[in-house]
Amino acid sequence: MVNEDKSMMTREGFYAVIGKDMLGVYLSNEGPKMFVNKEVFDLKEPCWDVEMVMGKSSHLITFYWRGEVKFSLRSQVENDLFLSLYDYLSCRSEVKRLA
Repeated sequence: MVNEDKSMMTREGFYAVIGKDMLGVYLSNEGPKMFVNKEVFDLKEPCWDVEMVMGKSSHLITFYWRGEVKFSLRSQVENDLFLSLYDYLSCRSEVKRLA
């Protein structure tokens, strides 16, 4: 199980420190960005996807960039930060499909 050490959410974005990794989403002048450690992903690009598997005691969220898994994290059901991340990314995906 992953140790969920620290998280922070603001109007401009949010991040979480999971074990030795830091990931988050933030707004920039160029549009929304997501980062995993030092790697930054432009969420305006259509080459990403996200999926979430919800279990009884934990959730698994996976982020894909150009078909490659960039992170896959398991979190406790009580940690709603990852639900927020999934909801945000899903909404961004729907907006792109409707445009």
